[in-house]
Amino acid sequence: MSLMPHDIEEIRLLFEDALKRIQRIDRIERIKIRGRIRRELNNIIGWKNPTPDRILRRWENKLSDVFSLFLHWFRDDLKKMLSIKIKKRK
Repeated sequence: MSLMPHDIEEIRLLFEDALKRIQRIDRIERIKIRGRIRRELNNIIGWKNPTPDRILRRWENKLSDVFSLFLHWFRDDLKKMLSIKIKKRK
């Protein structure tokens, strides 16, 4: 079962919160990062059987520079949130 748009919105808010905590990037770069994150989030809406590991692997490949900006807690929180959202959909 795929993720619903409101699930994607909650994940986007987690990304947004982590992005706000980063002080070493300028406003234009934040806008570009938000766009890339939004595109990746919209891409997984159509996945039929997403798993947290599969989604994270894709994002770590496509958004590797973004993940390198975030602290280590972010990946753990994101994986936990994805697990909860996917279990809820099954």
